[in-house]
Amino acid sequence: MNDIQAIDKAAELLLAAKNTERLATAARIRAESELLELVTVKAEGSITTKTAAYKVTTTGVVNRSIDQAALAAIRSTIPEALFDQAIRYKPELITAGVRYLQANEPDVYGALAQAFTAKPGKTSVVVERIETQLEQAA
Repeated sequence: MNDIQAIDKAAELLLAAKNTERLATAARIRAESELLELVTVKAEGSITTKTAAYKVTTTGVVNRSIDQAALAAIRSTIPEALFDQAIRYKPELITAGVRYLQANEPDVYGALAQAFTAKPGKTSVVVERIETQLEQAA
């Protein structure tokens, strides 16, 4: 088998696996929705429902985010201890800025690099089927 055939075979297997995964995900989501209609659910926090055969725990989640401008405007009206109890300031890297420093300011990048770690992530793979003339004629 040549490299082109091996790539085509591996790409076909990947597409089939992704389709199986998509179908399984859709089936799981449908089953979860049906189950959620049958048990008690809290908007936030966990609740457990027990049957003779199963223990089903649902956990409601409320996602909260900060409006930086609004927070800055009201910051002085909240006592510091209470503010610190509810708000955490967390440094976050700005990837574009880090790349700029790495490419254009090696000394500054070297100093900053001492304060963070970088490790490779998962490589993304996208496979798209190319319609051949035979498939188009069918």
